[in-house]
Amino acid sequence: MQPTTKHVFFNKWIFRIICLAGYSLSISTALAQATFTLDDLITTALNTNPEVLAARDQSKVVQAQLIIARAIPNPEFELSSGQQKGLVGTAVGNVSALSILQPLDMPYNRTPRISVAQANIKVANAVRISFEMETIAKVEQRFYELMRREAESRAAQEDLDLTKQIRDRMQVRYEVGEAARFDLIRAQTEFLNSQISAQSSQLRIEQARSQLRQVVGYQLPVQFVIKAEPPKTEILPELTALQLELQSQSPELKKARADIEVSESKINLEKNARLPRLSLRAQQNTDPNVTDRLFGIVLSIPIWDFKNGQIAESLANASKAKNQLDAQSQSLESQMDIAYQLYRLTSNQVRILDQEVVELAASARRIAEVSYRYGERGMLEYLDAQRTFRAARNDLIKARFDLASVLTEIKRLRASPDWLAKIEGGLQ
Repeated sequence: MQPTTKHVFFNKWIFRIICLAGYSLSISTALAQATFTLDDLITTALNTNPEVLAARDQSKVVQAQLIIARAIPNPEFELSSGQQKGLVGTAVGNVSALSILQPLDMPYNRTPRISVAQANIKVANAVRISFEMETIAKVEQRFYELMRREAESRAAQEDLDLTKQIRDRMQVRYEVGEAARFDLIRAQTEFLNSQISAQSSQLRIEQARSQLRQVVGYQLPVQFVIKAEPPKTEILPELTALQLELQSQSPELKKARADIEVSESKINLEKNARLPRLSLRAQQNTDPNVTDRLFGIVLSIPIWDFKNGQIAESLANASKAKNQLDAQSQSLESQMDIAYQLYRLTSNQVRILDQEVVELAASARRIAEVSYRYGERGMLEYLDAQRTFRAARNDLIKARFDLASVLTEIKRLRASPDWLAKIEGGLQ
């Protein structure tokens, strides 16, 4: 039976739908399994994280306040009309009055008002940069935390495979009567401990992945994969040089200095508010007999309110801003000092663990394994050597990523130029 035209058309559409569904599934699978580098994650966070975008919007809000501060006051128009009626002999007819009032934006009011807005823009930009740098620092730290957990998981899996081999070998020796039951129980215990450790490491990987996704933003696929990169290490300058960089580059200190500018500009604004405010007035009155045109100046003189309260408040805020700058400077210098000392300590730990402790523990494990194979040492000594090596190796993994975390914190405090370039690139 030959297929009809309708059947052929229907089959073609079914085929297209199946292909489209397969293509969509492949795209979704590829997206879910996408591999991200550290730079990819930072770029994604700066471009899609809602909190980062909200901080940028807040900066735009403050920038709009400068336009408001520069605006010229609008004129006021007043128009009234009516009818004039009076005694006998008085003209009767329509009357009207038109007045225009134009407030003058005097320089002694306009200049400090604009200065306040400009200083507020500096504050907003410093807050935005500080927040974005903190976001970059969190992404780096969560990235290295996930790398650390994956490295620990690989090490735990190696331990599991090794303890399983030991357990199986001991089982055979026990069955042929070459080993005591105590040795078999000990090997089985080590295997179970390694199994629990491997399972726990998988849970810690998922926790670290969830924390990284939370920082980057939920545009990141749930089952994403990171491209492992060696933790970035660098030789830092002396502490005094770092402190100087902190004082000149820290966005938190720039924000504190801008707060002082805002408060000082507000002092000038409130003091100048005691000066008279001027407006130009033009008025025309029309009645059946006469048309009057009047021009003059409206002068607002502060007789009762001399702005003493506002000036006192601005002076107190200026003093508060200066004290906050000193406190912030001391706090950041203390954080830098602690981070630098931790950097030196952690660098030394990494060097000792990498070049000495792990090598010695590995040699001891190899010697214990050979001795155990030839019957020169017992099972307990071999397991102890294996446990010592695992502890040293895990300490090295932890120390390496602790060092990367400390370097990330120092880069945040000193406002790394590389980070500033990424932030400015994200704004374009």
